[in-house]
Amino acid sequence: MEFVFQISRYDDPALDREAAALMDQRIEAYSREKVPGLWKITDRLNAFTAKGPGRERRVRRYRIYGVVFLLLGIFVLVPGLMEPRQLDLILVGAFAAALGLFYLFLPKKRGPGKPSRQTQAEAAKLLARMRGTDWTGVQICCDENGMHICRGEEQGESIPYAEMTGVWESARAWLVAIEKDRGLMLQKKDLISGNPQEFLQYLKK
Repeated sequence: MEFVFQISRYDDPALDREAAALMDQRIEAYSREKVPGLWKITDRLNAFTAKGPGRERRVRRYRIYGVVFLLLGIFVLVPGLMEPRQLDLILVGAFAAALGLFYLFLPKKRGPGKPSRQTQAEAAKLLARMRGTDWTGVQICCDENGMHICRGEEQGESIPYAEMTGVWESARAWLVAIEKDRGLMLQKKDLISGNPQEFLQYLKK
């Protein structure tokens, strides 16, 4: 089996976001390898939060609390703001309203976290290197012997699979980690030979 990429420019603005997400995956995989016990506990806590016993009942109860406290806060806050203003009513009303909003938004499921600044910085460095390279006529081929970088008839660097430490996928690209501090981002649109649905599993295998 062989996969061939005809490398094009990395000028798609969406790659900035995806590169950070891919780098996040790489860092998490490295962390899981180094401290598996901590991640085991983290995964259990996340699973309990998402599917814990009585979650649906808690969600309904929190929403009822939220509506009650919000209405109570407004009911107390409005008279407190009228002349002459009463500071104690304002404080109590504001606290009750804030508590109501807290209960209303508490049950909502969190979306995916935003990559850290460090992750975004590392992704920016990777993209800057990819965008600053002249890829004219460059092909990257993955066959049974490894990954080969060629420019026309000129054979360039060959990277054996033993030096690849991981591969991760986003909507538009794959990130291939090479040893400890190297990486290569391959755009899906550049794949001219091979099935994109099989590439990730092929490299992992």
